[in-house]
Amino acid sequence: MLPEEQQALRNIRRVRLGCWFLLASYVPLFWLVTKLMRSDLAINLIMLVWLLGLVHMIAWVAFSHCPRCRNYFHATAGTPSFWNLFARSCTHCGLPLRSSRVIYPSME
Repeated sequence: MLPEEQQALRNIRRVRLGCWFLLASYVPLFWLVTKLMRSDLAINLIMLVWLLGLVHMIAWVAFSHCPRCRNYFHATAGTPSFWNLFARSCTHCGLPLRSSRVIYPSME
């Protein structure tokens, strides 16, 4: 596997991990904000920022490209998809997200 492919797969894994951390932070963040701030406006603003961050991260994952075939990594059709965000390999060429699982050399 080429170093560029490894770096691109590492970036996809990093963004997916960030998305999981953002999802897991919802309950502790909401609890902390409600305990520290008594203003409903402040709570709503912080939760809106959290939601916008989540939408941004999910879109970042959905629009990520496969380093080998250059198609969307998580989409089965030509357009980005939000249905396969947990795919462990490219839905077009089958390139695994973990480079240790690649058993064939790069075609390039």
